[in-house]
Amino acid sequence: MKCILMNKNTQIALLEYNKKYNAIEKVYEIYNIEYAPVSVHNATKNKALNLATEINKWFRNRGIPSWRKDLESLLQSLNVLTTEELLNKAYALSLSDQYWIKEQESKVEWKDINFFQNEFKYKGYLQASLSSTSGEHINPPELMSPNNTTDGMLQKGWIIEDNKRVLVKGIYQTSREEPINEWLASEICKRLGFYHCEYTMDVVNNKLVSKCDDFIDENKEIITAYDVFTSEKNPNNINDYEHYIKVLENNNVPNARENVKQMFILDYLIMNIDRHMKNFGVIRNVNTLEWISTTPIFDNGESMQCDKLTNEINFNNGNGKFFSNTNKDYEEILKTIGDFSNIDFSKLDGVVEEYRNVLEKYQGYTDSSQERINKLCEGLNIRIKKIQKNQD
Repeated sequence: MKCILMNKNTQIALLEYNKKYNAIEKVYEIYNIEYAPVSVHNATKNKALNLATEINKWFRNRGIPSWRKDLESLLQSLNVLTTEELLNKAYALSLSDQYWIKEQESKVEWKDINFFQNEFKYKGYLQASLSSTSGEHINPPELMSPNNTTDGMLQKGWIIEDNKRVLVKGIYQTSREEPINEWLASEICKRLGFYHCEYTMDVVNNKLVSKCDDFIDENKEIITAYDVFTSEKNPNNINDYEHYIKVLENNNVPNARENVKQMFILDYLIMNIDRHMKNFGVIRNVNTLEWISTTPIFDNGESMQCDKLTNEINFNNGNGKFFSNTNKDYEEILKTIGDFSNIDFSKLDGVVEEYRNVLEKYQGYTDSSQERINKLCEGLNIRIKKIQKNQD
């Protein structure tokens, strides 16, 4: 069928959409390519790329990934065979951007269907997302939901609380410590004055989860760091970090260097191993196409050695992701980002004790031994002292 790729109320392109295979097969006409997803706009600059293929790649990447924890159980509960089937259940709408797809002759309007302004059912979806076994069948109306387009490996789901869109995230690692790590990252950022997304903890379906408000609204979208990075050619004479900062500054993103630097300082402190290039980026106004700001620091759960057994825990050295280098020594990352003498790490005094209190409070949900808790607290103290020494 013929359909139109939309950005809020702006038509981007007329496409052929195959409902059987849930795929975009052809581009009939381009209307406003500058309003397209940045990855698609980037693709138009490369004559070697097929635009329909690139749009389809972007479209498929909107779906729940195949490596989502307990994915089979989720699909059984939703009564679908593949995550691709979910993409056309709700116009491919998301709570991270304003893109959607409608049939060419359809009179439906964005204001009537978007999930920023319209309510959606989520209780059954959230229950299925956090479950590790096949649950009850969820009625089709539940599939008119932004949860069809959630990225990442963690169990998660969007809910509505106090009229706010809130992302609930579960766990992936056997340690079950990711929600506590999100809280810890928020606490560190709050103390140090870093621009961040605030995470809290809660218990849902007898499982420990983290919660955060959506930092995107009906006029904004997230552009991933990967799309930012590849939007301009990377010269050979500067490193990835400087290239990324240069692209941000070329687009007049305020406080670009300082905000990105703060993100990697946080990663050093909590040994975040998952700062891939979809876990940070910039926020763009979808009406003016202005790059407004960097994204606040978010998605910090894969930290504090949560992927390690207790006897493997090591806070003295380790590697994290740093642009194209997915295994870079934290000390080298710190050297690359440059001077950070303006940060007062004495503001972290007492955070180790607070971290211990939280670990012990939720010990019944993580089953962490006292030995593990002691090692984690000792480890956080090691990281703080190491960064203070580096600063000196």
